[in-house]
Amino acid sequence: MKAVILIPARWASTRFPGKPLTPIAGVSLVRRVFDRAVTVRGATAVYVATDDDRIASHVRAFGGNVLQPEGDFQTGTDRIAAAVRLLPPGFDQVINVQGDEPLIDTESVDRVIDALQHEPIDIATLASPIETDEEYTSQDVVKVVTVLSGDALYFSRAPIPFGSREAARRHIGLYGYQTRALLRFASLPRTPLERTESLEQLRALQNGFKIRVLHTDKPHLGVDRPEDVPRVESELAKLR
Repeated sequence: MKAVILIPARWASTRFPGKPLTPIAGVSLVRRVFDRAVTVRGATAVYVATDDDRIASHVRAFGGNVLQPEGDFQTGTDRIAAAVRLLPPGFDQVINVQGDEPLIDTESVDRVIDALQHEPIDIATLASPIETDEEYTSQDVVKVVTVLSGDALYFSRAPIPFGSREAARRHIGLYGYQTRALLRFASLPRTPLERTESLEQLRALQNGFKIRVLHTDKPHLGVDRPEDVPRVESELAKLR
């Protein structure tokens, strides 16, 4: 079996336009994510999927692979699915590594690939412990609860389950898909729960997809806003 990593990198961002080309300790954000992704042992190839010629030129300049799907996409998954259609044939799994996470834990990505290649599941993702009551109640922190086997039962922005943050986990937005499941998922209309929570993974759950939730103790530190850059640079310095 062969897995490919796709890194979405958009220029337009309400909070941080041009984010992929922002220097992080002297190296662009998109290159830092790409360089980390190519160290994932289970991945056969890594591509950046972008809508912008400036990002595409930059990635090609440092030797990276680029896909440029055309069109307007409602969700990030729709963009990834369009990029998959531009790939050479033969990839059985697709891993969506967010383009704003230069500290992505590569061992966790390998675990996602391993689960997809050896378990009867459609999608695999990650979750970490919820550390504070503030996280538990925040609408910006997506919570996930699972069945006893580890498959997702529900995702929510609300504090679920009621009254016990120890029973919930913080969802980390890294997804791995069986390629056939990704293409089917992207062809389906949005569902009521997806619209209510603004969480596209609920479209998968409402259509019967099996989502395996893997535990990690390493919550990912991303770059959402310009003020996140110094914090990420500080963490990178600790790795030297």
